[in-house]
This record gives sequence, structure tokens and C-alpha cells, in this order.
Amino acid sequence: MEWKDEFQHGVLWQDFQHRQLLDNINMLVASVTSGNNDVNAFKKAAYFLAQYCTGHFKLEEEYMKKHGYSLAAAHIEQHNDFIRDFNKLFNEKNLNDAEKSTALLHKLLDWYAEHIVTSDKLLANFLLRHDIE
Repeated sequence: MEWKDEFQHGVLWQDFQHRQLLDNINMLVASVTSGNNDVNAFKKAAYFLAQYCTGHFKLEEEYMKKHGYSLAAAHIEQHNDFIRDFNKLFNEKNLNDAEKSTALLHKLLDWYAEHIVTSDKLLANFLLRHDIE
């Protein structure tokens, strides 16, 4: 998946972190679609996501709370749902790492299309309207 103008929200730290996520999605895509499903692909993606969720979600949530973002509760709930789903997949005993990689890839592609392009865009617009970066 290539970076598109619609992914660029105009908040530097947010755009940078979204690009990092896209780079990791692309590494997972390469592994899943190559047919050889690198056994470490899921572990690498999981490690990145654990760090990403901790840092990126926390930063967004701090900005929302500090600046009185009216959609904060729903946005934070989306973050919590993503973390819950990720943890459930990570701890799934009935799937091997290749199957987990495929499931994670689908989840990340949906997340990018649904959350980053919509919810994070709304947050970015709010921050930019209030001259907050």
C-alpha cells in the first residue's frame, strides 16, 4: 500500500507515525503475499504494534484530553478496541504465526481505512483549527 495524499493530515507527528505504521503494514504484506510467510513476520509486526499503540495512542489521547476534543471518548474507545483485538489475536492458541500474520494484516488494513483515514483525520482537523501541533 502506498502513501496517499488522503493519509496526510497535516499534523507532523501524527503523519510521521502513520507512515511508520504503513511501512510495517507493507512488510507484513510482503511476507504474507510472498507465499513463504516469514516465521518472524508476525512477531516483528506484533512488537512494532505494541510500541506503536503505547506511544501513538497515548500521544493522541494526551492531545485530546489537554485540548478538550469533543470526540475523545469515542476515539479512545476505538484505541481500546484495537488493543483488545490485537491482544486476543496475539494470544490465540489455535492459529500459527502465518495465520496470525494474515489475520493481523486484515485488521491493520481495516484500521488504516477506518480509523486513520476518518477518526484521526477528524482529530487532526481539530488540532489544526486550534493551531495545535
